[in-house]
Amino acid sequence: MSTAASRIAALLAVMVLAAGLRVALLDRQGLWADELFSLAIATGHSLEHPAAVADPARGDYVEAPTPLPAAAYRRYLEHENPPAGFSRIIRALRLSDTSPPLYYLLLSGWTRQLGTSDAVLRLFSALWGLATVPVLWLIARRVGGEPAALPAALLFAINPLGLYYSVGARMYSMVMFLAASLIALTLRLGDRPLKPWPLTVWTLVSAAALLTHYFTVFVWVACLVWLAMRWRQIRWAWIIGAVLVTGLLVLPWYVVVPESLRQWRVTRDWLYTPLGFRALVAPFEMALRFVSGRGPWGSSIRSQWLAGLTFAPVGVALVLAFRRRLFSEGRGLVLLCVVAACVGPVVFDLLRGTSTALRPRYALAGLPGMLVLAAVGLARIRLAGRVALLLVIALAWSSGVRAILRLEGRDLEPYREIAVSLSKTMSPRDLILVHSIPSGVLGIARYAEGSTMIASWVGQLGQRRVPADVEAFTEGREKVVLVRIHEIGAPAPEESWLRDHARLVGESHRGYARLSVFEPRSGERFVWSAAARR
Repeated sequence: MSTAASRIAALLAVMVLAAGLRVALLDRQGLWADELFSLAIATGHSLEHPAAVADPARGDYVEAPTPLPAAAYRRYLEHENPPAGFSRIIRALRLSDTSPPLYYLLLSGWTRQLGTSDAVLRLFSALWGLATVPVLWLIARRVGGEPAALPAALLFAINPLGLYYSVGARMYSMVMFLAASLIALTLRLGDRPLKPWPLTVWTLVSAAALLTHYFTVFVWVACLVWLAMRWRQIRWAWIIGAVLVTGLLVLPWYVVVPESLRQWRVTRDWLYTPLGFRALVAPFEMALRFVSGRGPWGSSIRSQWLAGLTFAPVGVALVLAFRRRLFSEGRGLVLLCVVAACVGPVVFDLLRGTSTALRPRYALAGLPGMLVLAAVGLARIRLAGRVALLLVIALAWSSGVRAILRLEGRDLEPYREIAVSLSKTMSPRDLILVHSIPSGVLGIARYAEGSTMIASWVGQLGQRRVPADVEAFTEGREKVVLVRIHEIGAPAPEESWLRDHARLVGESHRGYARLSVFEPRSGERFVWSAAARR
């Protein structure tokens, strides 16, 4: 086998490994709140609007006045017949979210063809993650030579952070692919002579990135800065034209962003916690998370330290090998993109009073670049040492990968497990009362038996009253299970009332969820006459 053929075979083997890990996770856990939100928007249903503007005819979420079978709630997670058009999806998105629309529009088309199962939703993201592998191989080969190409692909294939977010039914896998593609195409723009096709594709990828997540703008600006640093070598008229076309492509959405940011939503304020002094260390913490294997899946501290210490000599090798040439041959572009992805959220937070920099998903556009730099550093080490370091990194990261595979629910929200276990013990005379945001209510309903009776209590909407609604929901019931999950800070007056007027017979925790089981203080069923309340 020729050298070129063996390299291609090695890349294909890495892609098989990446695909295997991602396929294993497609249906390992049920969907969590954000993924359920993605599905609702993609099927044309708004979830987080004010109650006063809800339009049931357009599929908007409405708190039902009475308990409903679980199957009735599932309409918010399904395509209608005929399916909602793109205009309705855009409307639902503008009511419920501030994110750009491209991911939701593509997911809508995907699910129309293949259905809305958990595996189908996550497969869409997994394919973007898989497509990122050869892009990193190309970038690393260009900026670090052939010895860097395969390590870059392998590192992304097994990186716990990349793995976790490349199978989530959110836009983050697309973000990583588009960020990597921007870097690869920007490197081509620095070539001489500049050909039209890379510029055309760069323009389209730029627009796609900016219409997928706002924080891709940090990487995009970093690409422009790198091009500006090479102003003598590029055709600036063409670059300026591409930037203007990109602006025209995204303008129809971005002109409505200020209005969208002003709208009230159920989860509007959840990020509004100032960073304070953590702003000084947040970029470094983010970069460390890229390589340490730390995340919401709970890998061991020992493995995180092992990974971090293993990358230390890789970084030293990178700096020592290039020294003054660290910013040449495209390495400067990769480094700028990593820095921009890690620092950009901090700047945003300081301006807005938010805390996005504490959540790694908002900096994922920098992960591909970080792994390319690591691969370039590895390439400066002799083959035996390179292989040994890769094996140690794989060993350290395997703790995170195993933890991800063992998770009961993503972000410790096991909707499927809770709903399935409750359905086995609930009778038609029992009730599940879900205290959550709308997507949390739908998470329980999606996995419960279709006939299981569910009542929603979304505190942010202000539609429920104590004691009137508690009495109406529970009247004639033999058992009530209160599920508090993904509450986003809403108080639960219904729980306090039930604790005062019913008998608590069981309480448990599943991840971040809390389950409380109530039965009547006397008799077999709840009866809320004036005498019974006393």
